[in-house]
Amino acid sequence: MTPAELRLNLIIAGVIFGVSIALFMGKAVFFSGSESRQATNTPPAPVASVERPAETVERPAEIDDLPVEAPATPVEVSSQPAEPARPEPVADTRVKPAENAPKPIEPTARVSQSVSRLANSAPVKPVKPVTPRTQSNKPQIPVIAARQSTSKPIKPVPEKKRGTLVFVFDDAGHNLKQLQPFLDLPFSCTIAVLPGLQYSKETARRIRAAGKDAILHQPMQAVNLSMDPGPGAIRKGMQPDEIRAIVRKNLAEVWPVSGLNNHEGSYITADRQSMEAVFDVVREKGIRFLDSRTNVKTQAPSIARERGMTIWERAVFLDNTQEKAAIIEAVNNGLRIADKKGTAIMIGHIWSNQLAGILHEMYPELVSQGYSLSTLAKIALDEDFDE
Repeated sequence: MTPAELRLNLIIAGVIFGVSIALFMGKAVFFSGSESRQATNTPPAPVASVERPAETVERPAEIDDLPVEAPATPVEVSSQPAEPARPEPVADTRVKPAENAPKPIEPTARVSQSVSRLANSAPVKPVKPVTPRTQSNKPQIPVIAARQSTSKPIKPVPEKKRGTLVFVFDDAGHNLKQLQPFLDLPFSCTIAVLPGLQYSKETARRIRAAGKDAILHQPMQAVNLSMDPGPGAIRKGMQPDEIRAIVRKNLAEVWPVSGLNNHEGSYITADRQSMEAVFDVVREKGIRFLDSRTNVKTQAPSIARERGMTIWERAVFLDNTQEKAAIIEAVNNGLRIADKKGTAIMIGHIWSNQLAGILHEMYPELVSQGYSLSTLAKIALDEDFDE
């Protein structure tokens, strides 16, 4: 072969080689563009916003936060440029790396998809998390944490206090033996002492020595005139001066006392003139009057209101009968009155054989139920008496 023929053959081979390369590259570009248009025209999948806790600071979504739709044919990215290769049927559009080039580290499917998406589509704008309309821009403290930090220690609820009970025991002075069980009671009480008897003065002294409260049990005429109220009594037809003198004398015998109440007296307490004389001495001595209410027509409440004085009134008689069940029921009636009015004055008598023992047994239960036991003197000092 002549040199001219050799040059001609080389030129023809070069043209054929160049045309083959051009055809190969054109077909590769055609398939790559087709996939690019398909990825571009496909609507992007909705981006799910990541709901952040209220207290975190808002930030743009990262690439890994975006759900990416995988393309039909993933494109592997090589770090080395490709060399021209001989034309051969193309099964896919991936560009093969050079034979002697080092094999690049193959990215994970998630990163590969994200890079492919970014390379073949428009830039993705950062998506802000959707926040409730009512949410404040300031970080909020969780409700539970706020309650724990601001709540105060829970204090135990104290037992509810109920009414005040005042037990008054009449007719002391006849017998010291009958008196002792009432002096031994484990709670405060008031004992009313009759005047002019053998043990009147000593009874009053023992009452005070035992820490109990003493008052004068002033004898007064009953409606039944055949009944003798005893020594030192206010009787029917007495003038005011005589009544005042009798009351002063009886008080002096058992003094000091916190007040006085009527012994019998259903007639005198209903007589206005007689009771006005009694109230004169009560105010003079700075004590109080306890109306035993032996007559519903008693004048004591109206006289006290007119004079601006405070009096006490009996709520329950404890021992009208000497049966234990009846006495307990009378005490329970007093408890109901105390619950309603705040205070209940219950009157019994020294000569009641079972009364002291019954009250001794009932005392722990009364305290456990929230009742307080007091005396007329303490009520007067504390000004807790409910008229």
